[in-house]
Amino acid sequence: DRPAVPDGPLEVSDVSKDSCVFNWNPPDDDGGADISNYVVEKRDTRTNTWVPVSAFVTGTSITVPKLTEGHEYEFRVMAENAFGRSDPLNTDSPVLPKDPFGTPGKPSTPQITDIDLE
Repeated sequence: DRPAVPDGPLEVSDVSKDSCVFNWNPPDDDGGADISNYVVEKRDTRTNTWVPVSAFVTGTSITVPKLTEGHEYEFRVMAENAFGRSDPLNTDSPVLPKDPFGTPGKPSTPQITDIDLE
């Protein structure tokens, strides 16, 4: 049989302006055959098209590169064995790639705290 859905949640971390990292857990039921790989796909929320990120992920995490800053993305992962692919595990909410440090604000007015007359 096909494997069950990978065990969630699909956790996102290390979000930057052009990449992020995802982690998940193996499915509870492998369908009677070893999980050979995971398939990870992304979708810009402005479109209805799922695009492959990688079809050969052997572990339970992946760094997703080549994201566009300011675009929201949804992600999904499917387990695959000799009998086929599982149904997808989706992100709970869209991911927004952005610079983790942001743009600094303008400096405040300096304050004199000590004077040395020498």
